[in-house]
Amino acid sequence: MNIGIIGTYPPRQCGIATFTQDLFRSLSLDPSITPAIIAISDGSEGFFPSEVSACIEKNNASSYLKAAAHINETYDAVIIQHEYGIFGGESGNYILSLAKALSIPVVSNFHTVLQHPSDAELRVLQQLAVYSHSITVMTDTAVEMLRRIYDIPAQKIELIPHGVPHFAYRQSEAKQQLGLTGKKVMLSFGFLGPSKGFETAIEAVAAVPQDDFVYIILGSTHPNILREAGESYREYLQAKAQELGIADKVCFINEFASEKLLTQYLSACDIYVTPYPNENQISSGTLSFAIGAGAAVVSTPYWYAKDLLKDNRGLLFDFKDSKALSLIIRALLEEPQLLAKYRYNAARYGATMSWSNIGKLQSKLLKRIITRNVAVPVTLPRSSAPHHVNNLIHTSTHKLSS
Repeated sequence: MNIGIIGTYPPRQCGIATFTQDLFRSLSLDPSITPAIIAISDGSEGFFPSEVSACIEKNNASSYLKAAAHINETYDAVIIQHEYGIFGGESGNYILSLAKALSIPVVSNFHTVLQHPSDAELRVLQQLAVYSHSITVMTDTAVEMLRRIYDIPAQKIELIPHGVPHFAYRQSEAKQQLGLTGKKVMLSFGFLGPSKGFETAIEAVAAVPQDDFVYIILGSTHPNILREAGESYREYLQAKAQELGIADKVCFINEFASEKLLTQYLSACDIYVTPYPNENQISSGTLSFAIGAGAAVVSTPYWYAKDLLKDNRGLLFDFKDSKALSLIIRALLEEPQLLAKYRYNAARYGATMSWSNIGKLQSKLLKRIITRNVAVPVTLPRSSAPHHVNNLIHTSTHKLSS
């Protein structure tokens, strides 16, 4: 079976690109599947690797229809990685023209499901669901929201967890290679930006007395924030650590976290924290990876964290509550058995989320819908009204046109 995967792709540095590459690799493990990438490009990537069969220019409407023709001629089914911001048009609606033009089965993987979508955001997700044979999401909360808010039939929705990489490092080995031997390590990683709430974690560290404790923030500033505000957020965090007298306990690594670097730091860490300041996040690759690495995970109660950390797989503290976070950190550091308990629970569950297992779930779904090859009924959910979608599209070779 020839399977196309639509999404951003490396060398683009973003979470969807990393997810798309990991999905490609996991599907490649099935000898009956030949996957390839249709990359969404904003023009920043330069050359794509050989598995990219076509490019869609993000803001070129005609590019999407041209890609649809290529996909219909080449593939038995296609998987769309959906995140509003990676597609052109209002709320990313250019992807709808492509989906509508496809004559093969479509699986759409929703990375964002909003509790209070705008009218445009609601229409995009509902119509993409209409054009899809199956919708995949990563949590029970997302399943419930799609049914309740977006009026998508339950039989069309599949729950497939976020995949995690294989962690080959032993903790002692990883700590030694990173110069962290003898340290208790708390880690956060990902693009830096005010929406991450790292200041809450820094404030919590100030109340942790252990001299052998270090908090590492790994990641470069988000490209959009870098263009608009430079490194002002990183500088604010560094100043806060200095002001609190803990500059020696907070380490900033200003580097995009490649998979190799990421697995090394995750293997070395004892505690992983996501101090995000708002509830509206339905998936998180960083939190998934930390569970896969067997870290003791501590998080604010955003939707994905509440789903992933239930059943004693992690610990929750309230939004912007640095005091509560500091108490959790101190308890984990002072009670080795408690730390070991949460690390064991995370690792045990994380093993079920390995990309090899997630690839099998995706392969099973693809084979089922290709076998059925049921025509998609083009009827909108009752809560949506028909709206005009521009006629669109364009593809290119591995080298992007300037």
